[in-house]
Amino acid sequence: MRQKISVRALIKSDEKVLLVRRSGGTPQYVGQYELPGGKVEYGEDPEASVRREVNEELGIEAGPLQLYKVVSWIDTVQRDTQHIIVVYLVGLAATSTKISLSSEHDKFIWDKLSNIQLNELNLLTRVVLDDELKELVTDEVGDSSERGVDNISTNGNAREVIVYSDGGSRGNPGPSASGFVVYSANGELLFEGGKYLGITTNNQAEYQAVRLGLEKALELQARVVSFRVDSQLVANQLTGVYRVKNRDLWPIHESIKELIKQFRKVTFTHVKREFNKEADAMVNKILDQQEA
Repeated sequence: MRQKISVRALIKSDEKVLLVRRSGGTPQYVGQYELPGGKVEYGEDPEASVRREVNEELGIEAGPLQLYKVVSWIDTVQRDTQHIIVVYLVGLAATSTKISLSSEHDKFIWDKLSNIQLNELNLLTRVVLDDELKELVTDEVGDSSERGVDNISTNGNAREVIVYSDGGSRGNPGPSASGFVVYSANGELLFEGGKYLGITTNNQAEYQAVRLGLEKALELQARVVSFRVDSQLVANQLTGVYRVKNRDLWPIHESIKELIKQFRKVTFTHVKREFNKEADAMVNKILDQQEA
């Protein structure tokens, strides 16, 4: 087991956070936003590290520092690596007026986290900001213990939903179908459905199930959607951990990303197949009906 120690700068102004978009380095992070920061050099004090990183990556001087949190995370790609991330609240020096990015990043933004789609943040940043992102959902759906009351509006539409989705192909490629089940945040069944797709592959059917689930969530006027999928490939590609290498999946992947922009927040969690039985049953029901 290896350990990597790094620092991150949480720079805030008027409830907005400074994020930078990576242009190089770890392939799965390219094109995604992150907090400024980097590796702590051997023998270097973490405070000195975060000041150095802010200067190198942003071209500005860090002002007052305050330790914000320390996060431990086991890398999901390199599983023999433990990351220790020291996060500082960083104020900017009065003389720092213009940001000049290093070659590691090609864009910066000042924005509220509530305006940022989850898949625009790299995985490490989502881990670091996990508490802040959870608070956004709490703020949106209410803090009551009776969450179902807050999550379902008077006309029956859900503000926060959980979608179990699945897809299957008998032959791969072969006759295929997608199925999904939508629950409110307090476990009330809101909708179940699916679609016969014709001849296609398992992966395409899994993706189509996500698209159908998102479209139904839009109909229900959901703002926050939590997906449960048993395809690790789909979960990791839609969260940006894996790149989409199969060109046949590009169009549906891009259409899903466009749909995601219409929500406050969309998350994808990989679950074992035994925890996705209802969506799987919907797939088989549709395929059985087609063969009858």
